[in-house]
Amino acid sequence: MGTLQRKVRERRARRQAIQAAAVQVFGDKGYPRATMEDVARQAELSVGTIYLYYRSKEELYVSLLVESMQRFREGIEKIMATGLSPDRQLKRVWDYFYAYHLRYPQSYRVLFFLQQPGLPAGLSPKTLQEINVRAARNFSLVSRIVAAAMAKGIYRAHEPREVVDLLWSLFLGLVHLSETRQNLGVTISTLRDLHRKAFRWLEEGLRAR
Repeated sequence: MGTLQRKVRERRARRQAIQAAAVQVFGDKGYPRATMEDVARQAELSVGTIYLYYRSKEELYVSLLVESMQRFREGIEKIMATGLSPDRQLKRVWDYFYAYHLRYPQSYRVLFFLQQPGLPAGLSPKTLQEINVRAARNFSLVSRIVAAAMAKGIYRAHEPREVVDLLWSLFLGLVHLSETRQNLGVTISTLRDLHRKAFRWLEEGLRAR
């Protein structure tokens, strides 16, 4: 491996280490109270090194969020390109939620930060707008799948965006419940089992009779 390739790989690894540390710090202290110094300590790096990669705490947080939203968008677009019937596409999207959580659990924690009190006050209007636009794009893609299923008579007529809101809220709730039970040492149902049953029950209510 050449010197340039090694430096690129080292820089990528350090950026990932900083992001992982930020997820931990933001989760422990909350975004408003967390500092770049906290992130540096968690990552075992100097504060100056952190600022070589991110100019501010806001930029660091946005990088986490944008990366997560972009991965979601790419995954949904691949599903839409399969040519499957819209109801099967929606099932694929639901399964993608679960697969994504298994591969990138920290990304879901980043999304949970959006509900922390005081977060909007810590972000600029421009950043809030960017987050809203990116989130709306992803919701719009899944809404198109739901609308197509309704247009074909597979699902009963509903407001597609409300169905997507329910779908996303349901999965986030399942993740939260599963992690809470895991922390308490309670083993009732696994996230995998809840994930499988929840979609079946939800879709039974959507399907045209």
